[in-house]
Amino acid sequence: MNTSAVARLLNVSHSTIQRWVTQLNMEVERNQLGHYQFSDEDIALLRKIQHQLNEGIILQKVSISEKKLRKATIQKHSEPNKEHDQLLERIIRLENGLKTKADDVVSYQLLQHRSEMEEMHKLVKKLEARIEALEKPMSQNFDYFLAAEEVAATKKTKKRPFIKMIFGNRKNDSSSWSTADSD
Repeated sequence: MNTSAVARLLNVSHSTIQRWVTQLNMEVERNQLGHYQFSDEDIALLRKIQHQLNEGIILQKVSISEKKLRKATIQKHSEPNKEHDQLLERIIRLENGLKTKADDVVSYQLLQHRSEMEEMHKLVKKLEARIEALEKPMSQNFDYFLAAEEVAATKKTKKRPFIKMIFGNRKNDSSSWSTADSD
């Protein structure tokens, strides 16, 4: 099974599977193109790793069976070479240091992103409060404007009957005036 299929099976990304394999030095077969080919045993081991990670164990502390770990292969010369052993140890220490450093960098970046998100959240809250503060006087002014319009409308309607009362209805009266003028 390839990396993508295993990732779908375990519900993680394919880069997560690759990271587990490399950081835990798992021995996994590869195809002609260099892609991982996972056996059922490999998948079972990855499930155990995932279970340990879900329990809160960090990746560097995950324990897996020794037979699936990659062994550093060095071509042995007829006589043991102390210098090669020291170099191998140094390489292993450097690789482990790089892995730790990479994890530290990712953790730092996550903390930075979280901090930036919290600052943005605070800014959004401030902006919402400012918008509310600006909308409140506008709505009060709008309410005042509507109330003033209603008062003006009622004043106009109150004046008309009074004017009609004094002068009467001009349409009816004008017709009577015109007949009176013709007499």
